[in-house]
Amino acid sequence: GVPCRGEFHPFNFDRTFSPRATQDDLFAEVSAYVQSALDGFNVSLFAYGQTGSGKTHTMFGQKSDPGLIPRAIDQILLTVEQESANGWSYQMHASFIEIYNEQVRDLLCSSTEEEGKKHQITQGENG
Repeated sequence: GVPCRGEFHPFNFDRTFSPRATQDDLFAEVSAYVQSALDGFNVSLFAYGQTGSGKTHTMFGQKSDPGLIPRAIDQILLTVEQESANGWSYQMHASFIEIYNEQVRDLLCSSTEEEGKKHQITQGENG
């Protein structure tokens, strides 16, 4: 947990990874969530950490060692291709959002498209 303004705010993580964890290790852990999305569930993956801790590398990776996003897209497209042969059809919507310094950016928009969009962070009744 974290102390803030005299109060203690507890939290927990489902999983953390060591600095030696590979992109393969990470995707092995989250690939079941990609399948859940294909099964019709809403899914969110959240990368959190200080500046320079590797969040962007974890999500995007590099051409020779792709991160979570390209691996998830590959898994989705492969499944759609396989299931299309069995008569299934999919309608998909995806977003990749970055929250940095309390500003929300849609990473799928070009910079000119982004200028016209204003995203706001709000807090619900349960925090």
